[in-house]
Amino acid sequence: MRNTLKVLVEVRLSDVVIRKSYLRRRMEHGPGNRIADDTRPSSDSSVMSRIASFIYSDGRFGHQQPPRELEGFLLPNLLAPAADTDTEPERLTHLLDLAFLGRASAGELDRELDSMPAGTTPWQPEHFVDDLFLSDLINANLTIDVNGQRFRAHRGFLERVLSTPPGDLPTIRYRQAILRELDSNASFAEASEQLLVDLYRLLTLLRASRDDARLEPTRFRFDVLAAFRSVVQQMAEGFDGATSGLQRLRDAGTTILESKAFKNLQALLDHHEKMATLHLEAFIGADGRLRHLEIQGLREARGNPYYRRPLRRWWDRLRAFYRRYDLGSKELVERLVMGVWHEVAPALLRLVQLICHLELYTVSRAFAADARSRGLEVCLPTIEAGGEIEIEALFNPLLLALMDRPVPTNLETTSASRITLVTGPNSGGKTRLLQAVGIAGVLAHCGLYAPCARARMPLAADLFASIVELDRADQSEGRLGTELVRLRTLFESVPAGSLVLLDELCSGTNPSEAIEIVDMVLRLLGQIRPHALVTTHFLDFARELESQGSSGGLAFLQAEVDDRQGATFRFIPGVAKTSLAVGTAQRLGVTFEELERTLEYRAGNSDDSLSEEIDELTPGDHSEQE
Repeated sequence: MRNTLKVLVEVRLSDVVIRKSYLRRRMEHGPGNRIADDTRPSSDSSVMSRIASFIYSDGRFGHQQPPRELEGFLLPNLLAPAADTDTEPERLTHLLDLAFLGRASAGELDRELDSMPAGTTPWQPEHFVDDLFLSDLINANLTIDVNGQRFRAHRGFLERVLSTPPGDLPTIRYRQAILRELDSNASFAEASEQLLVDLYRLLTLLRASRDDARLEPTRFRFDVLAAFRSVVQQMAEGFDGATSGLQRLRDAGTTILESKAFKNLQALLDHHEKMATLHLEAFIGADGRLRHLEIQGLREARGNPYYRRPLRRWWDRLRAFYRRYDLGSKELVERLVMGVWHEVAPALLRLVQLICHLELYTVSRAFAADARSRGLEVCLPTIEAGGEIEIEALFNPLLLALMDRPVPTNLETTSASRITLVTGPNSGGKTRLLQAVGIAGVLAHCGLYAPCARARMPLAADLFASIVELDRADQSEGRLGTELVRLRTLFESVPAGSLVLLDELCSGTNPSEAIEIVDMVLRLLGQIRPHALVTTHFLDFARELESQGSSGGLAFLQAEVDDRQGATFRFIPGVAKTSLAVGTAQRLGVTFEELERTLEYRAGNSDDSLSEEIDELTPGDHSEQE
């Protein structure tokens, strides 16, 4: 008994090989004849150009470097409303060309992406980056998880974005609009994630170019072109109807999709993947095993511009044989692939750069999702020129690595009291408050999610933070001197309307002299009219200032304590009554009784150890004397 099963199988047929081996040529021409004549071109590129021109005499592939339709293609800028006008990054262009040839390294590509332009800013990064620990904040949010796949964002680019907040409201609102649309439209969020995955796949291929290209160079280059095609199609189809900056992705994808260069790429990939369709008839026996196969038909993709009829292929082979060209299918395919690459490379260059833009929004949304999963709220703050600070449920995102849910607090300033003096017990959260305000200000001015439930902030001209003092080996001044140098920098370079954060001014010197300096700083701050938060442990001085009322232009916040004199890490109006230094010392075990017991324990253990050593040495000494 014999069953017949008809199946349709698609088979990729290889191109005709037009190669003559060295041995065959020696047999044809004899040992005494030269294998290559003097008129044969010496340059490989010249050879390929002449051969392609000869074989494809219709002129479609006769130019070594066809004019690039996508030359000058602009990056779909997701960071600013203004169109990208930057020239092509020359080094990245060369690296991508080398990667396509299998000669670039992964580290070089990533370093170049890390150094991509992140925009301009009126802020001075050296005034706040180290004190706010922005590197730690970025490192805690570098991992991107998309559909179960994990990627690592480009840290250098993210650091430069956060250290260079744009100084104009249109750019801030442009970025916020993209985040709002991603959050309100699930299809756009999914499309952006898929686009990022497609871009990572393209970048991964280029990173591994040396290994993959060494093994199968032609297949590797086809894989790169196919990955680029997926990116373009996702851009053109995934953001239809977008109203924010995401519409630039759709417009850019459509522009590439409709170009002649992309049509050539599509045709080449189709020719590579499905040159012909083979119809087979399979015969299966009663035992279920395959008995026989018969070819029923063969249908070639004649509509493809790269298709050539069998007779033409034989004629091309004969002409190449007559001219004694050492040309095989690989050389022909490589020539076509490199021609398509030359056409689409300008667009691919810009889309590779797009990775960093998408990473920024993906990391910001991931930070928001993580905070919400812990019961904390985030928002896109309202930034207004000349406004005041109103922050609700502010938390310090640096604490997310140390605890599950930091305690949020509120903060508010008025036009009559833009300088706030903060007091409270040790370890009560004053320094963390300044960090939280600074980080919220940076993220808000970058157009990203800020760590608070609701916020209104003024458009700051700069941010100056003096929160930590890092000792260096080449430091010429002590702690106080270094702090005073920074204060001088503040008044020399920080413009009016900046956000200023000063932690425990002059706490390392004589209180009476330190108070004079703090008083001077507070009075001079009023002349540049910043929004400033200043912490201090000089409580008597703070109460004296509070007694003067609003005439001094100051507001006062104190760290809240509970009935047991423990810190709640919230802040309320007023001046603290005590710094609770003794309570902090007791909590950490730094009391006279605790330390005395520690010393007694160490002394006892020391005596016992000494006695044991003497007992061990004595018998040996006696034996030596005897």
